[in-house]
Amino acid sequence: MTAPTRIRRMRTKGWSLAGAADLFRGGMIVDRSSRFGNPCTVASMAELGYVDPHAAAAANFRFWLAGSRSDAPTDEADRRRDRILSDLHLLRGKDLACTCRYDQACHGDELLRRANMPADELRQWITVVRARVDRQRIRAGEKPLHPEPQAVQR
Repeated sequence: MTAPTRIRRMRTKGWSLAGAADLFRGGMIVDRSSRFGNPCTVASMAELGYVDPHAAAAANFRFWLAGSRSDAPTDEADRRRDRILSDLHLLRGKDLACTCRYDQACHGDELLRRANMPADELRQWITVVRARVDRQRIRAGEKPLHPEPQAVQR
């Protein structure tokens, strides 16, 4: 069986995820209309003057997902990242559909890479990302999203 892949979501009559994804693996839509969508838009990267706004948006997503708060230091962005991290396991083994062309960089490539990491490695990576975000939140004077469990007192 082949590895999960990114497929192009089409908005044309007759296109369906069931028809485009591998019959046995199934697929998930990860474009901006889904909970896995990239919060960084291609349009905003174009406005900032990037030569390749798709590549810039995909790179921004990769850094953001890994815990960077530099472009989005908000509670909403942190909670959105945490929801994606919590649901990455749902993407494991599935084809991912996004509207990006195959010749363009896409945040779906990063989702594919992370979701299909070995389960223990993925859990460890998520723990590191959450700790990274909490350290940045504390430095900014905010409450952490995942406070360390209190030590048991005897």
